[in-house]
Amino acid sequence: MIRPWMMYGGVLVVGMGLSWVRYTTDDGKAEKQGVPLLEEKKEDLTSILFASPDADAKVELRKDALGTYGWVTVTEHKQKKGKEGEPPPPVETKVTSFKAGSAGDKLIESLAPMMAMRELVGVDETKIEAFGLKDPTTSLAVTAGSKTATLDIGGETYGAKDLYAKHRESSRYYVVDDELIKPLKFAATRLPERNVFSYKVEELDNITLSKGGKSVSWLQHNKEDRAADWWERLPTPGTDEVGKKDETFANWLEKALKLKSQSYVQAGDEPVAPSAAFDLAFSVQGKPTETLHVLALEDDWFANSDFTRGLVKLTKSAVADTADEVEDILEGREPPPDEKKPPAPDAPPGSPMGGPPGMGERPAGMPGMPPGMPRPGMMPPGGPMKKAVPAGGE
Repeated sequence: MIRPWMMYGGVLVVGMGLSWVRYTTDDGKAEKQGVPLLEEKKEDLTSILFASPDADAKVELRKDALGTYGWVTVTEHKQKKGKEGEPPPPVETKVTSFKAGSAGDKLIESLAPMMAMRELVGVDETKIEAFGLKDPTTSLAVTAGSKTATLDIGGETYGAKDLYAKHRESSRYYVVDDELIKPLKFAATRLPERNVFSYKVEELDNITLSKGGKSVSWLQHNKEDRAADWWERLPTPGTDEVGKKDETFANWLEKALKLKSQSYVQAGDEPVAPSAAFDLAFSVQGKPTETLHVLALEDDWFANSDFTRGLVKLTKSAVADTADEVEDILEGREPPPDEKKPPAPDAPPGSPMGGPPGMGERPAGMPGMPPGMPRPGMMPPGGPMKKAVPAGGE
């Protein structure tokens, strides 16, 4: 006999299961909640256009052998202050282009499909003005396939950072998450790609390092176990060399993997005749090989790779030491140890008592006083001096 609590429990379990199926998509990802404004998927996305008084941002979706990526163009508008009584100077514009990084990938995910948090009903002229949508100066247009959703962006909702918006195509009013807008509002600093290759170290099968016509390859063993992985220096073809564990390369690789893009080099600002510093080729079985070319010009460092899709300027602190050790790594030598500065003394030489340099060593005690006698105001060894007491007491 089935007891009532068992029956109700079964119904509850089935209901929860059905709710989960509805909540998730076919690939196991949670469905977005809210009101759909553009239902196309990210594979259909072609462009994102953001316009505001301070800056415009355009994200184009491009595709090559490595996959789909976003290419961003930001146009900043800068209005300088003029002199009192004179017309304001013309607005200055600055245009920068770069590949979108992980923040750009998240932005694309958030806009395909494009959702509003909720729809606003009964909106009259008074509310339109209160929402900051009477004469909006900021807009967002997302195009996927043959469809475009355009939002005029108003002010913030009361007590939150969410935004009022008008959907141009339907003339309806909504509240949207400010995270749809924020990355585009600050696109010049938030969206650029900072990495110079895409593969993680635990994915890599082979790495080839090249410079000046010499190349050496390494094979990673136990890559799934970060506590037991190691790199084998592979023999040079046509020689009697044998493979061997190369901890020196492993240590050098830790530094090489920290290389980061500081900024994308813009058209017209390319370095003239930079020298080739070294190349790194990253190989993962079943995936395209990514090659990183590192270049130098005087005190500046640059790189381009299949992943960056353009020339970038590298963070100097990360690349200088790495480049200096390349020849040692190729030859299988241990790089020379870093020169370390001697520790700063507690006091300048010749003045152990802490006096200024050049005074020489102070004698124990004060001039005219026997050695070992304390200076005035100092505690003598053994504690305070006691007053002499005559025999028989005071």
